[in-house]
Amino acid sequence: MKRLKINHNSQFLQLLFIALALSLTLGSCKKDDPKVDCSTFHWGYGGDEGPNFWSECTPDCSGNIQSPINITGATADATLTDLETHYEAVPIEVINNGHTIEFEYEAGSKLTLFGADYELLQFHFHAGSEHTINGTQFPLEIHLVHKKSATELAVIGIMCEVGAENDFLKSFTDNLPAATNDHFSSATTVNLGDLLPNSTGYYTYGGSLTTPPCSEAVTWLVMSEPIQISADQLAKFTAILHDNFRPVQSLNGRTIKEHS
Repeated sequence: MKRLKINHNSQFLQLLFIALALSLTLGSCKKDDPKVDCSTFHWGYGGDEGPNFWSECTPDCSGNIQSPINITGATADATLTDLETHYEAVPIEVINNGHTIEFEYEAGSKLTLFGADYELLQFHFHAGSEHTINGTQFPLEIHLVHKKSATELAVIGIMCEVGAENDFLKSFTDNLPAATNDHFSSATTVNLGDLLPNSTGYYTYGGSLTTPPCSEAVTWLVMSEPIQISADQLAKFTAILHDNFRPVQSLNGRTIKEHS
């Protein structure tokens, strides 16, 4: 029987070339192929649905003026004025939309900003806060969403710290909808103006929605003074929201202005 003579050096080189080829092929697949199936993608805050993957199916989430940010190094601007809000008392309409607890506000309330009216649509909650101030994250942040047009939004951000019970929130914190699509309604009326902090100071910058589609169409107005909520009230939110915050994004040269 004729023996096959193997050149071990040649065999080693062949294996090395095969391994290199596989490495290059796999590398190109990772680069060119999406990490998620956009036809079935449902964004969230953890795992393969989390913020690191949003831009796979929503390109705007990788834009240059994204929110939230760490608010630091703000420049005082004497031309800024107190926020001019015109909020009406409305019945309570709260829904769990699968991402947050959202209070749906009746039409008729508005924010006047730079001479233009923005209609108040809703406000919702993030635990912990999405914005940070000088690197500090608060346990809860409330976003008041206003709309002038499809490409012009204004969102007021209110930070919450643990302290006294919040009178505005106690009208519905005992009835927070715990599961997706759960809803709570009450004829009891509330006025969102009662939630605003006593101080009129705020930070402002141009940014985006903090959830997909991450549209870069938002004037942010983050109140510099937090409001207080009780530890019990906070616990009722965190039991449902489970860290539903997007990490801070790069400032990318933007200027943060401050009204004190």
